[in-house]
Amino acid sequence: MIRLPFVFLFGFVIASSVLPRRDAVAGEPWAADSEQVKKLATSQPLFLYEESKVTEYVLPDPLLLDGGNRAVNAEDWSECREQTIEKFRAHMYGRRPDMEYTVKFETLSEKSNLFGIEATGKSVKVEIKSGNETYSFPMLVFIPKATNKLPAIVHIDIREFPTFESASTKDDDFWPVKEILSRGYVACAVSTIAIDPDRADGFSDGLRGFFHRASGKPDLTGPDLPGVDAWKALSAWGWGASRAIDFLHTLAEVDPSKIAVIGHSRGGKAALWAAAEDPRFAIACSNNSGCGGAALSRRAYGETVARITTSFPYWFCDRFSSYAGRESEIPVDQHQLFGLIAPRPVYATSAGDDLWADPRGEYLAMVAAAPVYKLLEKEAITNVVMPSLNETRIVGQVGYHIRPGKHGLWRYDWIKFIDFCDTHFVTPTNVPSK
Repeated sequence: MIRLPFVFLFGFVIASSVLPRRDAVAGEPWAADSEQVKKLATSQPLFLYEESKVTEYVLPDPLLLDGGNRAVNAEDWSECREQTIEKFRAHMYGRRPDMEYTVKFETLSEKSNLFGIEATGKSVKVEIKSGNETYSFPMLVFIPKATNKLPAIVHIDIREFPTFESASTKDDDFWPVKEILSRGYVACAVSTIAIDPDRADGFSDGLRGFFHRASGKPDLTGPDLPGVDAWKALSAWGWGASRAIDFLHTLAEVDPSKIAVIGHSRGGKAALWAAAEDPRFAIACSNNSGCGGAALSRRAYGETVARITTSFPYWFCDRFSSYAGRESEIPVDQHQLFGLIAPRPVYATSAGDDLWADPRGEYLAMVAAAPVYKLLEKEAITNVVMPSLNETRIVGQVGYHIRPGKHGLWRYDWIKFIDFCDTHFVTPTNVPSK
């Protein structure tokens, strides 16, 4: 059992009273700006922004098996992990369809000598076939010139997807292709909108509708209606990101053991779940992912289960909405999502002004996953006191930073992501040629 605001990890107890309540000061642990808290508490009275009002909550023990015993070795953890991921599927992200399908990749366009570093770009169509149905979505891939196999970063892009032309020529902080290539990485992106439309009425037009039709149950009423644990858009986006791995595995330039996944906001939620479902993702990076992503649901700080499942009912399985206002009854919480990624490296970020995403809840979720990493003989962050603004905290397999500013994906965040990937990926074989 992990009880917060009293945090029990590795035999010591730290009371929440030692956590900072003051405004953020350079070099000191981050704390929400008091004026911003007052303003938000006044303008959004239905949501919690005052840290002192967060009620005590108990997190599920990430090592507890269903029978009541705790995992004490890697074999036990394998069983515990399977039980935990099943709970996430049943209560939060939904179950992906267990259906046969084939994937075909078609390079629609290719460019060379890009970005002044002799990089190559590809516009790719990903085509999925199941039964008599076919579905496709775009993917962009850029490859730096190199003499050896390279690591790759898959970006789950939540914006209107860039055209091949714009991605090949324009500098973009949200997806800084040249920066990624210059650091010796293959840059790959898939579109959430193209995989499964990011709207409440998008089921029939996206990947989920495709699989539903292929199942032979095309009607959305009566017995053909997807169940309360059926997958929704977040899981579909992660599934689409896994098809990027399939393609990258076909490229001679890519080291298949060194592929990371990154996403911002809802894309960050999808990135974490993608890594949980697909162990081929060697590293997961989540940026400002908040509720349903990196942040602990039980804190009910900022965006809540009630708010997110009302505004975006097509992101999570239907059962998740039943926990609105009763987060303490969810069988899992987000520290266990980080635990599902263990022992692989994971990195998360927060923005100091993004209180809606609960920066402290994002950080504490990572800390509460430390027992899993320890069981698997890996180091992780255990310090419950948050780092200061612009401080990068990396311990073993786990990394985190909180920067000033609002909700968004900045070039600064990308640089930190790549720095973290470097610590686990970079060898003499992925230094780009000059």
